[in-house]
Amino acid sequence: MKKILFLFFIFFTSISKSQIIKGTINDSHGNKISLANIFFKKEKKSNEFEEFTVAKNGYFEHTLKKKYDSIYISIQTLGFEEEIFKLIKFDDKIINLKFELIKSTNVLDEVTVVASKKKLFIIKNDTVNFNVKGYADGSEQKIEEVIKKLPGVQVNEKTGEIKYKGKSIETVTLDGDNLFGFNYTLGTKNINVDIVEQIEAIDNYAENPLLKGIEQGGKVSLNLKLKKGKIDLSGNFDFGLGLQNKNKGIFNLNSNILLINKKIKSFSTLSRNNIGINHAPFDYFTFNLNAEQLSDLKYTAKKIINEIQFSNILNDNRANINDQFFGNYNAIFKLNQKLTIKSNLYYLKDRITTNQLFQNKFEINNQNFTVSDNTFIIKKPQQYRADLEIKYITSKTSILEYDLRLQKENIKTPATIIQNGTDEFSSFLQTKDFYLKQKLLWTKKLSDREALQISLFNSFNDLPQRFSITPSIFYEEKLNDIQESVFKKTFLEAKATYLGSSKRDKYSFTFGANLNQSPFNSKLFNSEETISVNNFKYLQGKIFNTGIYNFNREKWQISPSYSFRFINQCLRQNLKSHEQNQYNYIFEPSIMVRYVLNSISFLSANFGYSQNTNTEQYFFLNQVLISNRTIVSNLPSLELQKNQWYNLLYFNNDLYNQFQLNLNVSYQKSTGNFFTNQSINENTTQIEYFFLPQDNINWNMNMQISKYIPFLESTFKLTSNYSISNFKNIVNNSELRQNQNHYFSNSFFFKTAFNMFVNFENTFAHQYSNSKSEKQSAFENKSWQNTFKVIVKPNKKWLVVLSTDYYLPNTKQSEKQFFFLDATLRHKIKNEKWEVSFIFKNITNEINFEQFQTTDISTTLFRSNLLPLYFLGNLTWNF
Repeated sequence: MKKILFLFFIFFTSISKSQIIKGTINDSHGNKISLANIFFKKEKKSNEFEEFTVAKNGYFEHTLKKKYDSIYISIQTLGFEEEIFKLIKFDDKIINLKFELIKSTNVLDEVTVVASKKKLFIIKNDTVNFNVKGYADGSEQKIEEVIKKLPGVQVNEKTGEIKYKGKSIETVTLDGDNLFGFNYTLGTKNINVDIVEQIEAIDNYAENPLLKGIEQGGKVSLNLKLKKGKIDLSGNFDFGLGLQNKNKGIFNLNSNILLINKKIKSFSTLSRNNIGINHAPFDYFTFNLNAEQLSDLKYTAKKIINEIQFSNILNDNRANINDQFFGNYNAIFKLNQKLTIKSNLYYLKDRITTNQLFQNKFEINNQNFTVSDNTFIIKKPQQYRADLEIKYITSKTSILEYDLRLQKENIKTPATIIQNGTDEFSSFLQTKDFYLKQKLLWTKKLSDREALQISLFNSFNDLPQRFSITPSIFYEEKLNDIQESVFKKTFLEAKATYLGSSKRDKYSFTFGANLNQSPFNSKLFNSEETISVNNFKYLQGKIFNTGIYNFNREKWQISPSYSFRFINQCLRQNLKSHEQNQYNYIFEPSIMVRYVLNSISFLSANFGYSQNTNTEQYFFLNQVLISNRTIVSNLPSLELQKNQWYNLLYFNNDLYNQFQLNLNVSYQKSTGNFFTNQSINENTTQIEYFFLPQDNINWNMNMQISKYIPFLESTFKLTSNYSISNFKNIVNNSELRQNQNHYFSNSFFFKTAFNMFVNFENTFAHQYSNSKSEKQSAFENKSWQNTFKVIVKPNKKWLVVLSTDYYLPNTKQSEKQFFFLDATLRHKIKNEKWEVSFIFKNITNEINFEQFQTTDISTTLFRSNLLPLYFLGNLTWNF
């Protein structure tokens, strides 16, 4: 016993005398170094070390195992110079040290971080390389399904728009080549997962090589890096046949071919299906605009008579009863080192059918009534389009580019409407749309820090429409009413942009002028008389100067900008020989301030002031018939709309700890708007738009938080949105009413990543809307939905996916619930080149779906039919 006590005493004494070294490690900006190696050496330049530890999140603590007279402490981490400190005095038991690392002049390009067993990414300067295998669970077929799972990335389910770090991406390139442009969904929706090795998320993207390091940063893009060996020729063919519950045949035929060699890079797709799949970047089902269409809004004429939209919260593959044929060919021809030609060809033909019921319960000025429209619609769009881009390197410091687009669209929409359960109408709408756009751009690099761009732009849009309805809604004895509308728009612009940069700052200044010419003609008539005619010509000339200066000071980025414009507007009402003219000098300042908190998070704020002209759709005077019950007219005005906005954003994207947090608050105030004067009864709605210098105010708050929890091997994501909208209108000869809409939505998502044969995925969503006008009770609605998926993968060749969707559209009518069940079985054969799959969709055979919407005057029930139960067998060949 004495020997044991003696040994314990010796051991305890030695421990009590051991030295404890504590230290903090930061960079020159005070940011904590996330990971560093600590070596304890006897000699400064020795490759051998006595002891070792690791610093995490800028801190380490180590108990020395031996007693040293002196020792060298070496701090090593990627991207920073090695720091060596000689420790001589060991007077204190605990020694506290502070280290500040300096960035290496020979920075290692790559930092590899393994976030979990299955999730691998590489950080390289402004680029994050995501390993596709690390984020895939085997159920994905197209690369878009993997992109949705990347941290910091959001994909709009309806439009396919991709955002990275809260910013809309410029494009998705293919091994560095911008093959698709704004229509990048062609690639994300159709390129197979199997041929992509990495997805690169790129900050400060610059397509023009002459502007790299000169133009303003902030653009983001994605790049798909193909697997080695997946070159020359690769792709897939899908051949799917099946039956619906009434023994109607269904099919899904699809092929994608990728060709790559030294002279050409091309991607083509050809598809035909009638199971609700849209392979095209154009949405004719819900008319959601893609990024390209949004950017073209100021160049295109406005549709006065809109096709009936198939608004539905369900995915298209449930509600889109289609028969689509789509073909597309994209190619980049590198003819020589100086000349590159890119072409994009599109053809689309579809036949979309639906049966929709709209039932509105109105409460207006203490009057209550209900109206309904039961509509049977066939929409038949057809589109031809060709894009051409020629890029010629005229010298080492200059590039000349020419872009051309030709697009022709024809949409035929016959419909049968049963109004209020008694009156039946037949209507036919034909819309023809011809669009030409061309741009010539010359870029000259003046020096390493200066560049000049000169561009010429021209567009022309011809948009004739013809709408007929039988019988007449104006006179019971008349056979029909016919509404003709022709809108044209010509846009010309010339501008020059000077770009510059210093060691820390970047700036650009633009001078230019443009001309917008928009004539409009319409005629509403029946077999015997003309009811209403419009004929106006709108001209707008503009001279402008814009500028932005980007100050970069350590953690601060301050970017003030301005726009100075002289605008001349002329609106000539030809029928009345009346002309309005207005001249405006406009100054629009704005500023963006960004503070980098650390390497993974930042705080930004921006605010500004702008003035906008009104769109041409508010300039016709007399009535235009746009549906079986709606007539619109305007009181034209050339007054400007004044806007001010404020936005605050906090963004955190911690890839190492698999944590993302995004908080955003925005406020917008518009002064001077077109308001509505509505006259509504059981049969007709007359809307007159008029301009008032009154305010519309909108608040919007968003939050998204996502975390991967290692011990649960699961990812959790919470998304919340709350918006408040304040606006004014007049209804049924009321006074000007103050209205307010509240919208609140929450979505909670979790997904497991177990290293086993089964995994789970669930999304729960709740939505609440409240619309209220002063001196009137509120219209509100609450809805719930839940999606649950089970993924079973016993081995590499077999995959089973079971999924359920549950919807409660209105919590006050809990008896109306909808439950969907789907199942997919996939099996890979013959070295994974062949795959066979069996798909069961809508097994519970839900025939219709309902949803509710609220406005300041009504609650709307919307019901539409769905794709019924079907079985599809599919054979895929990958090559």
